[in-house]
Amino acid sequence: MGGEKVAKLSKDQFLISENCAGISHIDNVIQDKVRENQAQLTKPEGSLGRLEDLAIHIAGIKQKAYPTLINNLIVVVAADHGIAQQGVSAYPQVVTKQMMANFINQGGAINVLGKSIGARVVLIDAGINNGHFKDTAVVSLGTGHGTDDFTNGPAMTRKNAEKSVATGIKFFNTELKNNEIDIVACGEMGIGNTTAAAALTAAITGKNPKIVTGRGTGIDDFTYKKKLSAIEQALKINVFDPKDAIGLLSAFGGYEIAVMTGIYIGAARNKVPILIDGVISSVSALIAIILEPKISEYLISSHLSPEPAHQIILDRMNLIPLLDLDLRLGEATGAALGLSLCISACKLLNEMATFTDAQVAGKIT
Repeated sequence: MGGEKVAKLSKDQFLISENCAGISHIDNVIQDKVRENQAQLTKPEGSLGRLEDLAIHIAGIKQKAYPTLINNLIVVVAADHGIAQQGVSAYPQVVTKQMMANFINQGGAINVLGKSIGARVVLIDAGINNGHFKDTAVVSLGTGHGTDDFTNGPAMTRKNAEKSVATGIKFFNTELKNNEIDIVACGEMGIGNTTAAAALTAAITGKNPKIVTGRGTGIDDFTYKKKLSAIEQALKINVFDPKDAIGLLSAFGGYEIAVMTGIYIGAARNKVPILIDGVISSVSALIAIILEPKISEYLISSHLSPEPAHQIILDRMNLIPLLDLDLRLGEATGAALGLSLCISACKLLNEMATFTDAQVAGKIT
């Protein structure tokens, strides 16, 4: 109007916008139907507790009264963080690359847990320093080889943040085209990424860094002080808006967080339940919600980690975790355990007999 020019969206911006716009609310009518079905099963109503709620939630997402979880995908997204140069972790940065090699060789905790529940595990290099993985087990989506040190300025450019989110969307859409996906569980690997998660949590919620910063992989007091100082410095020198998801990713990173954000968008667009892991994948989910609030309806929190930011993030998203086992490994290990509960919840709904079928008397009225 009036000769005003409308900025043309880049391909990545358009992809993000289009997929967010295509996300709908989950199906409440189906959920009501499943509640009725649950009441007919041979058990006191509500006696399976949150397993009943879990089946109802999954049914609403998938728009199926009898949902099944057979083709289950676990994604582990790895990337390096420039902030690791500040000595904020108990482990050297090279461990990110070394652990990816361990996953390739089936030696990680997530490999063991994934096998135990029959899930397919996909590894993504979203930006590992000198990654160059030739093994076909790794999907290379790296926009960059690790973020910059955000105590000196933004972790990545805004363009790279957009590209990484778009890359996550495209990854999920491609996976769904080639394979059936009944549910997706996301986790990560990246030395220094709890520092990025704490910075993002403080930036989004306005909480004091001291409240959101934890011990990560088990750092000592000296390293914790360096970690806290780095976050405080980053919040001072970086310009950000808590409502600008791409700007937040640009300021604090990391590439794996951005790619997971895209995966969540792609999954919600395609009505696939999303099982989030610990604090890193949860802050990624929070960023996705900033982009499109309806994504919150597709999220299932697998567990609560000891990282103080995690409870704050889950409260912000109104999510209650399925488990509280003091897990702080990442790698989607908590999500894998949560996935086993999701599978059980759906099996109970689908396979239990009704009072009529079993010729069992119902509740006295």
